[in-house]
Amino acid sequence: MDYTEYVRALVRAAGNQTKAAQLVGVDQSTIARWLKGAEIRDSNLEAFLKALKAVSVSIEGLPALAPQRQALRPDAFTPEIVQGSTLVSPSRDLPVYAAAMGGDGHQVITFDAIDWVKRPSVLDSVKGGYAVYIVGDSMIPAFRPGDMALINPHLPPQRDTDVVLFHVPPHDEAECIIKRLVGFNDRDWKLEQYNPHKEFPEPRASWPVCHRVVGKYSSR
Repeated sequence: MDYTEYVRALVRAAGNQTKAAQLVGVDQSTIARWLKGAEIRDSNLEAFLKALKAVSVSIEGLPALAPQRQALRPDAFTPEIVQGSTLVSPSRDLPVYAAAMGGDGHQVITFDAIDWVKRPSVLDSVKGGYAVYIVGDSMIPAFRPGDMALINPHLPPQRDTDVVLFHVPPHDEAECIIKRLVGFNDRDWKLEQYNPHKEFPEPRASWPVCHRVVGKYSSR
């Protein structure tokens, strides 16, 4: 159906193309294309209908719009309910390691399991996956003291993920940093902490081992 007349009515009621575009949530250039007869995409139809209603433009003459809008409604979509039990393994086979505060805000992890918990699906079949208790408050609100960070030691470094950096391959006791990785190059890791907020570099030569945090078990 050609909605050009209704686009014109919307522009008149709104005052200009820019204001009409704001009502629909599109660019002014999109309104200009619609005025020239360009097709209104399905993804914009519902917003277009709401905009017409907002400026009191009658939609009684839009027999084709209502059915298309109806097709966009999610009534027919029934999401699958995933039972929580399917998200974790039935057995407790994921080791949990303790951490203590070290110098300069670093943590010291003791790689002698103090507990075993159910393995989340994100670590299913991941050899060497582990969990570690968070200490300190530098990563609040992402991680609070007592939260359990879930670690995949095999994933490569990735920007905008949480990571655990080690001086040496973890064994027995190992000093580490748990921060947000916002960037990296051949020389440095660029890290972020939240409390107090700051971004800072750390030399990759000093922290050559990077493990990815893939989730957490909240203490609350």
